[in-house]
Amino acid sequence: MLRYIGPFLRMNKLSIDQIQNQLFHLSKESIKNLVLSSKCGIVIDHRNLNLKNLPSTDINTLKSISPLLCVYKKSSAKLKNKNNKLCWDDSKQKKEIPIFSNGYMTLSLLELVDYYKGFKDIDSKKYNLSTLYTEIARNQLEFFVSHMRDESGLFIDKKDCTDPLTGRIQLKSKNKTFKFSEQALFMNAFYKCSDYLDGDIKTAFKTFSLDILKMFLDFKEEIYNISFNEKCNLCFNLNVFYTYSNMEEVQPLLLDIFDLIFEEYNTLPKNNISNLCIMYLNSAILFKHTNIFRFKKISDSIMESLIDYYNEDLGIFVKESSDKDIKFSSDEIVLYLMSMLYNSTLDDIDEKLVTNIFKYQFVDSGILLSWPDTPTLDDVEHYKNFNAKPENLLEEQYFKMTSIQSPEIAELAPIFIKNVTFSRSNNSFKSSKSTFDSRKNFNLFFLMLHLLNRHLKS
Repeated sequence: MLRYIGPFLRMNKLSIDQIQNQLFHLSKESIKNLVLSSKCGIVIDHRNLNLKNLPSTDINTLKSISPLLCVYKKSSAKLKNKNNKLCWDDSKQKKEIPIFSNGYMTLSLLELVDYYKGFKDIDSKKYNLSTLYTEIARNQLEFFVSHMRDESGLFIDKKDCTDPLTGRIQLKSKNKTFKFSEQALFMNAFYKCSDYLDGDIKTAFKTFSLDILKMFLDFKEEIYNISFNEKCNLCFNLNVFYTYSNMEEVQPLLLDIFDLIFEEYNTLPKNNISNLCIMYLNSAILFKHTNIFRFKKISDSIMESLIDYYNEDLGIFVKESSDKDIKFSSDEIVLYLMSMLYNSTLDDIDEKLVTNIFKYQFVDSGILLSWPDTPTLDDVEHYKNFNAKPENLLEEQYFKMTSIQSPEIAELAPIFIKNVTFSRSNNSFKSSKSTFDSRKNFNLFFLMLHLLNRHLKS
């Protein structure tokens, strides 16, 4: 299996296009690793996967994977050698099942179904991943409906209390409160999944999704009273739903919620990076959906506030703080970078700002433990437009930076850790523990897949 070793002279200049491709590659391969190989959750019985249309060679390969039915809250991110193969360490799992992580896990798979369907008549093995991911997503959604709801039918967090001797799944409620934004995740997932199904199950999934939408419309007054952060997340998920469905009935609710959060935003201090980024993305996506210039003005104003945090000398954004050490969460770093990248598709932006944030704050900070390796030379993904001709060969910089190790070398999973700390005294980052927290990963991988999937297609 040939590996791409790169040109004799390496060009250091990194383009925005290369960054976008790197992030998509990272998200795609990390989701594949987490869902098919981590065993960090209850796994699907292969007999429940309807894969009769796949070639027997592909079905035999499936026996070596363990697709997740649901994902747990936490696990060690260290990989251990088992039968000359690096595997996840499943001895340190926290068996709580956050509905937040699980909704984004399924949505990430469904975003990748779109991607792999593009390999039809190009690469059958990759195209068949669209069938596999659809089946896994369908199984996950049916599991969530059966096991992850309360007496009222709302999706809530649970804890896995399954008896290892009987193997009979038994979950107990972990948190009896629910979040509207998390219900919206499943509205999106059931709707998106229905697009890839046929017959009665297609109708059932779409109807279930629209039932959740009806709940939002019926309980509009209650939604108006939830927290600012919760309204921001709900607004983003409604934006995603509108992207998937183009249903005009969603717009009035979406606009009402945005008006509420914008009114509240104007009364809040502008020092919360995550809130600023979500506000930016919501307003920018709303402008794309409605072509109402007011949203363009709002997004431009918020973008100016975000750029003000960028420190040109350090090449990173710096939060307001008098402390010697500044803590950055994975959410803040990814949201800031994705906001800048989204803005670069709409307006002229300082390319150096984007490349510096990517290199120094995303890659070199240690917020990622490892990065999936570059595709081999016999992989069509290594070529422009998936056309495997020598002149179409893409450089390694389209897939990863040489400064970050692959999972095989680092013996660490390709995941985000919770946070990193920047020391003002020596201008360097220090990482937190090498722990996998599903609540700090699937939402970020989905965000990158959702925004970049559409850009790469265009």
